[in-house]
Amino acid sequence: MAQASTSVQLGAVDIEITKSSLDGIVQEMQNSLFRTGYSTIVRESQDASCAIMNPAGDVVAQHVVLPLHIGSFPACCRAILKAYDDIEEGDGYIINHPYEGGSPHAPDMAVITPVFAGGELIAFCGSIAHKSDIGGPVPGSCSGQAKEIFNEGLHIPALRYQRGGKRDLEIERIIAANSRTPELVLGDIRGQLGSSRLGEQRVLELVEKFGKDHIIACFA
Repeated sequence: MAQASTSVQLGAVDIEITKSSLDGIVQEMQNSLFRTGYSTIVRESQDASCAIMNPAGDVVAQHVVLPLHIGSFPACCRAILKAYDDIEEGDGYIINHPYEGGSPHAPDMAVITPVFAGGELIAFCGSIAHKSDIGGPVPGSCSGQAKEIFNEGLHIPALRYQRGGKRDLEIERIIAANSRTPELVLGDIRGQLGSSRLGEQRVLELVEKFGKDHIIACFA
């Protein structure tokens, strides 16, 4: 896995134009997620957030819905980078572990995809969205009597959910088997994956427009 580097120096105007474009991409990602959400949690309550991260996992573009989610993206990305040294184009990752990935709580699942340009990892696109139920002692997985995180239901460390553009159906089966509302949960996860792929496509369009080194410099 090659990570991008550049020595290009950008002016304030160039940086501002590119940053605004990136923020617009995140807003488009969120609109896509809210419109494709299976659950009312995502579709109506909009308990979800999207972001673009640099290769180190630092947030470089956001359109804030829930600030709590935005602060979790770096830890989720770093958990993926720690677990996998063979990240490739077409991969997708899922994580909701509060300790290993920094998710606010287990029902908040992150779906993150890498963005490659010219064979180099230049960014991550991702979203975090609350799930209707991932197991645990009570429906909704948010027990007021919880004494430990295991009362929140299923915990997923950084796992490769997609390889070469194909979803790992075994992971979906495990998630479904641990949820009282499997169709809603899997539908929202797939919507998150779609929004990340949209973000990836838009970032690559920016690369084509401004050049890879220009975009990488904005991520630094």
